[in-house]
Amino acid sequence: MSKQIKLFVGLGNPGHKYENTRHNLGFIVLDSIALAKGLEFKNWDNMADISFYEPCGSKVWLLKPTTFMNLSGYAVSSFAKYYKIGPEEIVVGYDDFSIPLGQYKIRMSGSAGGHNGTKSIIEQLHTDKFPRIKFGIGPFPKFMNMANFVLSKFSKEDEDKINSIKKLSVKIFDEIIASDVDKAASNLANKKLLYEDFTNSQS
Repeated sequence: MSKQIKLFVGLGNPGHKYENTRHNLGFIVLDSIALAKGLEFKNWDNMADISFYEPCGSKVWLLKPTTFMNLSGYAVSSFAKYYKIGPEEIVVGYDDFSIPLGQYKIRMSGSAGGHNGTKSIIEQLHTDKFPRIKFGIGPFPKFMNMANFVLSKFSKEDEDKINSIKKLSVKIFDEIIASDVDKAASNLANKKLLYEDFTNSQS
């Protein structure tokens, strides 16, 4: 049975150089949630930017590691240990090149699937049993090097989908904190929410 989520993590690389890159979609998603909820981030222990949201009296933390992607686990594990948050109470959002841009998958556990940020979190938490939301950045072009692709910036043609993903991510966040990850995944699937539902939406 899922526990109430206490920590939302968005993965990316800090600094202007990496803004609007595919590998920073986790940061983009978390920033959109913070903006929708009127939240601001502040630095925590030189390892992460954090904020918190208090729906119905409970506190939900938002965290963006500033340790760079490959060391994301150090920030997540340190914060979770300090605030006594278990792996099953953490949701990690990150990019996935095997999923088309505009689509997402919610999983309760699993391997890193080649994602170095997720790999670092698994290593530092000593478990792969934590919920995650994989946001698509695909398709991966065969003629490109993988590192170059994930670190490349979104194109002008991607803008509508990115804006829709931002709106969708807020809906996913609301669904999860209203219940738990399992129920949220089921509710979202039943509503068939995809990025198209939010295209040209004014809300």
